[in-house]
Amino acid sequence: MPDRGRLDAGATPGHRPQLVLQLRGGANVRGPKHYQHSIIRGVRLAEIAAELGPELPVLRRLYPEGVARLWGSTPTEQVNNDKARALRERKVGDHVLFYADKVFYARARILHLFRNQAVAKRVWQTDDEGQTWEHIMALGAIDQFTHAVPAEPILRQLGLRCPLRSLTLVNADEYDSILPLLPTLPSIGSPHGLPTRKRMGRKQFFRVLRQVLERSSEASPPDLPLAMLWAIGRAAAAAEPSSRTAETTTSLEAFLERHGGSNERSLLRPLVDSGLWDHERALNWEVDRSGFHGGRAPSAPDVVKSDLSAEAAALLADVDMRGRAVAILSRALTSDLDRATVLAQVGLAGYDSAAGTLEPDLLTPTGSGDPAERKLVTVDRIVRSSRYAKAVKRLYDHRCQICGVRLATRDGYYSEAAHIRGLGKPHDGTDDLSNLLCLCPNHHTQFDFFALYVDEKFTVRRTSDDSPISELRRHPQHHIDQNHLRHHRRFCGLPK
Repeated sequence: MPDRGRLDAGATPGHRPQLVLQLRGGANVRGPKHYQHSIIRGVRLAEIAAELGPELPVLRRLYPEGVARLWGSTPTEQVNNDKARALRERKVGDHVLFYADKVFYARARILHLFRNQAVAKRVWQTDDEGQTWEHIMALGAIDQFTHAVPAEPILRQLGLRCPLRSLTLVNADEYDSILPLLPTLPSIGSPHGLPTRKRMGRKQFFRVLRQVLERSSEASPPDLPLAMLWAIGRAAAAAEPSSRTAETTTSLEAFLERHGGSNERSLLRPLVDSGLWDHERALNWEVDRSGFHGGRAPSAPDVVKSDLSAEAAALLADVDMRGRAVAILSRALTSDLDRATVLAQVGLAGYDSAAGTLEPDLLTPTGSGDPAERKLVTVDRIVRSSRYAKAVKRLYDHRCQICGVRLATRDGYYSEAAHIRGLGKPHDGTDDLSNLLCLCPNHHTQFDFFALYVDEKFTVRRTSDDSPISELRRHPQHHIDQNHLRHHRRFCGLPK
């Protein structure tokens, strides 16, 4: 007998889960919208408390963070069709398999069942016939499949037609027969809606991060990428106190308000469920709505802690991991946000450029039209050696290693020495020939801002689609360190 994880609160001990085949519904019944609203984002119990009545204490116990995952079905006047049997015979502890467009794409466990027309109307309104989805399931954590599973082989195995036309209940024996066709899941959620997960590795971290961003892109842009960037900035500040900025001690609420985020606690749910965000830190935000200290900076300078889960924070202690994560999250921001500004505000300045940041910004526009204020600052400048820059230009006779162009000027030729791994933070590259390329100004700019990269075989490619541009020209006397190129690729958002 396959192990499907422990039972949820309320399930009968020894219960063998049945399987509910649940249609999401198309756009004509607002299925995708409802799924994003009441499953992905979740329903705040405080907003439906009056309609819940005696169900409220039960759901509060199941969802101590105050946000429930609810899904409903409209009633039927039939008594022996598939839908009627499913509504009548499904039980707490059964599993739910979500179906749309001839694929199964997610699975969850039933935590509670109840019927409430008022709640359904408040959450989903009514359909064109005036009915509402009053037969309600309260669900545990949603395990989204990495790849959608074609429905036809499963339905054929169960003796059902494809496409699926109705809510259908599959008994425990039939469920066992199709398990080999479904993704292996260690658990379908705890009573608190948090799945039991295996230890997170590098590959899984980025797979989960992309899944969360893809599932939530329509529901809450740009909340999730902003929240993750804010948390990564705090994690970097905790790991490297010298890089801390004022923003890393401010609240998530204030940061989201500044950039048009929703400030709703439910926005963190996909991050918590995925294992990227620490559950207790998320609950703390529900209490004081600030993330930390009511929106005030902490009294001691070393109080900054990571809001990420322990596993995610440990992985992101590596600067290359942070660079790749920041690249992925930056691309998920909406076009109206200035990426460089956002990163600087969370203590991640320099992550958007291969050059990094060498010194603090000395000019702060006041916007008043008055002369800029002056203040005395101490700047920690990196001393570059012109020796290696001249050497790499001489090796290539000022020809760009990417396009071969040699720019003529009045007094000779012009090229630029580009550091592969920037000298500034967070790259901390070396100033030597193995970390330099000879490039024209155009390709230097594109290389610095991660529009292109050099792969393991020295092919220059566009970051946007991996299409090849050219082979990197290499001189026999010019050794290029592959570790530097790998670091640059990570900051482009690439795996290696």
